[in-house]
Amino acid sequence: MWPYVVEWGWFKIGTYGVMMAVGFLTASWLLARDLKRRNMSPAIADTIVLLGIVGGVLGAKLAYMWTEARSFEWGDLLSGNGLTWHGGLILAAAMIIGFFFWKGLPLRVMLDVVAPELATGYAFGRLGCQISGDGCYGVPCGPDAVDKFLCMAYPNGIVPEHAVVHATPMYEAAANFALFGILWKLRGRIRNPGVLFGIYLVASGASRFAIEYIRRADGRPDRFWGLRDAHLIALGQIVLGLVLLAWWGFKKPASLPDYGVMPASAPAPSTAPVRARRRKGK
Repeated sequence: MWPYVVEWGWFKIGTYGVMMAVGFLTASWLLARDLKRRNMSPAIADTIVLLGIVGGVLGAKLAYMWTEARSFEWGDLLSGNGLTWHGGLILAAAMIIGFFFWKGLPLRVMLDVVAPELATGYAFGRLGCQISGDGCYGVPCGPDAVDKFLCMAYPNGIVPEHAVVHATPMYEAAANFALFGILWKLRGRIRNPGVLFGIYLVASGASRFAIEYIRRADGRPDRFWGLRDAHLIALGQIVLGLVLLAWWGFKKPASLPDYGVMPASAPAPSTAPVRARRRKGK
């Protein structure tokens, strides 16, 4: 394990933070490429990534403190410990969707734009968990050869673990890199905007739901039927994704172009706020 890239006394740069930065930079580059392909302003990518950083980190911290921490302390917001992925996803999604409405951007097209980057961003984050050994481990492995091949110990991690356990961060990283590749390939082949995002919700939710069964609880409570909060939110993702696939898969409003590629002859959606454009029109 390699918990810190730099460690000089009190000054430390964690590998998890570095991998998060790599994930955000990669997402920004991919977003800009896809926006340009769709005849939209690539500059929008920087704002989306910034909102993702702020909403993701703050939401992940708040969700951890609300659902898992023993007590709520405001000072913990500034610590580097305790992050819950789904909390970050929910708050970041709310902020980014609010931005889309504020700018008057086509929601379904923009959701398709961000879907592959959600998968790859999560994958880089889980690589950071694996390299730093931050405690997101699975349950102890069984005796058979397959389990032994997929499992490992984390004696030098931030949270040391000497038992041989399932390397769940690697499982999730591999699953989400594969999901990114599929979504990136499909983005130019699916005619109705919004469908790509529905596929992301179903696939990522199913992956997290399955992985949660072999992740150790680490104090995360069972709500009912042996399901934890992550199970329930993953189920919510799957249900929402199926609803969007059924709704948007067969219905495309006339205002949206096929394949989510805006007409080259038409101006790209303005980056000015909607209310500013309305005042100008008056």
